[in-house]
Amino acid sequence: MIKRNQNYWLMLLLGLVMISGSLSGCFFDPREAADPATGTTVTYFDKVSSANVWANLEKSLEATHAPGWEDNISQVDFIYIPDTDSESQFPGVFPGWNREKEVSFINNFYNSGVTISAQIKNDEFIVPPDSGTEVEWENVIYDLTVTNNADNSVTRYRGSAIITFRLESNFWYIYQWRDQQGESDPGNGQLLPTMGVLRGTFASK
Repeated sequence: MIKRNQNYWLMLLLGLVMISGSLSGCFFDPREAADPATGTTVTYFDKVSSANVWANLEKSLEATHAPGWEDNISQVDFIYIPDTDSESQFPGVFPGWNREKEVSFINNFYNSGVTISAQIKNDEFIVPPDSGTEVEWENVIYDLTVTNNADNSVTRYRGSAIITFRLESNFWYIYQWRDQQGESDPGNGQLLPTMGVLRGTFASK
């Protein structure tokens, strides 16, 4: 009788451990997101940190997978603020740039027949710890190389930005993207445009 009871409690304990491991895997492991239009599936990090969210944008860019971009910007209120050069080049385009405009931009961009190589964060950038319900990344440098698949022309975008992340329902999202300025090409010193120019280009079409 004692042995039977011991076996029962041992099986119950093993069952609880397996259930716990399954639940933690669902929460912390990378998850897949599919694009219903193309059938493309991309594995993203869970939005449990600002670093994961920013890394997800790089995955979205290189896969030209719009759902991944949409899922990592604020579901409530997203704000984009351009650098002065982009604002001057595209007057009247950026006021009121919200989630709706950002989603429209990223879909138009990805559907334009491009291949993208991206480094969304410079190696020297030190990621600040997540604290409270909001965290700000200052002077993070991103770098995109965009190839037009039709004519193989290449355009590079490199800029420094201030990115604000916020917690929404226990997950991190990008709340505000403020481009500061274009950054120089490390190879030849040429000043490159920010993604403000990219956004302005597609918003103007």
